[in-house]
Amino acid sequence: MQSTSGEVSDVSRERTSSTENRCGHVHEASAVSNLGGVCCWRPVWGDTERCIWHADVAQKPTRVLEDAAPEIGERLDGAIFRDVELSGGKWLAGKTITDSRFVNCNLENADLSHADLRYSHFEGVDAHDVNLRDSNLEHTEFHRTDLRGADLTGAQLHYAVFDNARIDESTTFGDSVVYEEELVESTDEGRLAALRRRRSGRDADRLSRYEAAHWTYNELQRLAEENGLTQASRNYYKQRKNVRRREAWEFQSYPRALGKEAWRWTTGYGSNPWRVIGTAVVIIFTCALLFPFFGEVLGATPGGSPVRYTYDSNMWYNILVVFPHSLYLSTVTFATLGYGDMQPLLGAKPIAASEALLGQLVMALLVFVLTRNVTWSE
Repeated sequence: MQSTSGEVSDVSRERTSSTENRCGHVHEASAVSNLGGVCCWRPVWGDTERCIWHADVAQKPTRVLEDAAPEIGERLDGAIFRDVELSGGKWLAGKTITDSRFVNCNLENADLSHADLRYSHFEGVDAHDVNLRDSNLEHTEFHRTDLRGADLTGAQLHYAVFDNARIDESTTFGDSVVYEEELVESTDEGRLAALRRRRSGRDADRLSRYEAAHWTYNELQRLAEENGLTQASRNYYKQRKNVRRREAWEFQSYPRALGKEAWRWTTGYGSNPWRVIGTAVVIIFTCALLFPFFGEVLGATPGGSPVRYTYDSNMWYNILVVFPHSLYLSTVTFATLGYGDMQPLLGAKPIAASEALLGQLVMALLVFVLTRNVTWSE
């Protein structure tokens, strides 16, 4: 019995000693979807009580970190990188590093592509030309981080926060955000799949992706504005509006969808003065065609005799005489000049009244769009 008791005590001491030499860092991942909690059982590093990944010390040796890099599939949740030289490193690519901290690190030319960095925190990091392609950066915070030349194509950025972050023309976010790409269904099979999803009650998933795309474009627009990238800011603004327009059509909110289509085609979402001018031209020519068709245009000869202009069977008379006079009346009506030398009769009167109201609205839109463009250019 004594011998057995002694053997049990030896085993207990051995297990206790083994536990004491392990990191023991517990990461609760309840907020991170598709990940559970994890406890780190890596050996402690040096005089610290944690492994080299979770020890909260500065200037960890780069070579030791690289040699200790886990295989794909192993997790480094909660890792701490403080004043660490990671430039050019490729050993973090594809790793799961959620809820990690990168403080005053050098990540220049580092490869973090396909990495899961959700809920991580970057502060004072030099991330020149860092590769973050197809990485998951949802809920990640970038404070005072230099992302000039960084490649974030395909990165998931929903709820990512860029606070005093620096970007430039060489920073790449891709032609569209990943959530919008997932929503695109251009083939017949894709449209059928979308119909099946609606019938099976999976609209919530697509709605969440629309919201993620809208939020991401809004954050990228703000980031571009802060860094003086006017053209990029305008592009993100238009893409954000396009997302909302497609969402309205897909979820059959037709009044809202038609309103967004009108705003798109007439003003380019409030950003294109040439579309406003084109809208004005279309209204003027349309009304000019309708005046003689629904009523008559009353003018006067040089001698003062009244002349009525209306369509008849003579095509050339209609083109060379009636339409030019009708176009003149339409132009002065649109501009609300009211010379009084020509006036609409019969059914042309309500058309003229409508055109006058539209003319005031379009001119106000033109002033608004021009002012907005001047503000953007500054």
